Amino acid sequence: MEEYYIEKSPRSSRWRRFLGLVAAALLGGLIVLLCLPALLPYLLPAADIGQNPNPDQVLPWNYQNQDSLQMPDLEYQQTAVVAAVNKVFPAVVGVTRISQSRDWFGRITPAAPTGYGSGVIISPDGYIVTNYHVVEDAVSVVVTLSNGQEVDAAIVGQDPGTDLAVLKIQPLTDMPWAVLGDSGQLTVGEFVIAIGNPGGPELQRSVTLGIISATDRSFDVYDWVFGLLQTDAAINPGNSGGPLVNMKGEVVGINSVKITDAEGLGFSIPSNLVKSISESLIKEGRVIRPMLGVTIGEITPAIAEAYNLGSDYGLLVTETPYGGPARQAGIKPEDIIIEVDGTKTEGLRDLRRIISSKSIGDKVQVTVVRGKEKLNFEVVLAELEVR
Repeated sequence: MEEYYIEKSPRSSRWRRFLGLVAAALLGGLIVLLCLPALLPYLLPAADIGQNPNPDQVLPWNYQNQDSLQMPDLEYQQTAVVAAVNKVFPAVVGVTRISQSRDWFGRITPAAPTGYGSGVIISPDGYIVTNYHVVEDAVSVVVTLSNGQEVDAAIVGQDPGTDLAVLKIQPLTDMPWAVLGDSGQLTVGEFVIAIGNPGGPELQRSVTLGIISATDRSFDVYDWVFGLLQTDAAINPGNSGGPLVNMKGEVVGINSVKITDAEGLGFSIPSNLVKSISESLIKEGRVIRPMLGVTIGEITPAIAEAYNLGSDYGLLVTETPYGGPARQAGIKPEDIIIEVDGTKTEGLRDLRRIISSKSIGDKVQVTVVRGKEKLNFEVVLAELEVR
């Protein structure tokens, strides 16, 4: 007798299992929803919200013990930086340049603000030091004091060579002013603070901290060569003319230059130079400088070879004005200045650096090449003529 077996489809068996699981899940969820209101009070901690309406009371950042409420501890704020800032801060001012220009038809336009910078009051008489480029071509200047008061300022004197200018405002009662320190005592690595108005009045009297990176940097920015203070304290447009302050609260520099394509490269005019320049501007209205009395051009090896000159470096004298100190000493056109007071003069910067350290009436030893000879002359420096 033959037996026959009917094979069940595996697909229908799988569907039955799936539908069974879905039905079980739905039934379980329904049971939980029905039982949840009865179980909820046993699952959550008791909280009397009605009697404690302030939920922030238990947050840790709102907690204060009685000792902190009675005696605030501000000792951590009493640092040398904070003390130095507080000492100079009231003397820092904003400087607004008011200028006029001409339109396309050559008509003079109405005076309007054309630039913003910073400054610092250096005496109770109302004298303010700032940068020359901050007030350059100004028809008037407005100064904003630390209390927000705006006052007119007169330009006492300007010196493009050092990028310095002195302003004057009417003295006020209890006018704050800052002390100019000794920049010659600065050392590399010393902390300094830059204060000013980066970006204009909206960010007035901003404070940045850094160190002295170098004390004698010079490059071709100004007409007159001198050593600048290099710092990594942030100096931005609008900081120009503001003070660089040491940890004693003394102004050791006037912020002036920033290398725009690099970070942490700011430069300040040393306070010792600021003292001498501002004193001259206040007394004379200009800066009196010594001169050698020559018109010169720089010599390169290529120029020396092309013109068969007697030296491949130095400064070629093209003119010695009549009555000038160099002419009186015997220096002639076509002489090549190779040394001044024993210091090699390879370029104009070298000569300017040497002469800028001298005074009117000082004698300097000048070595020149004339043809195949080396000659020495003693030159008495005279006052540089203002053109």
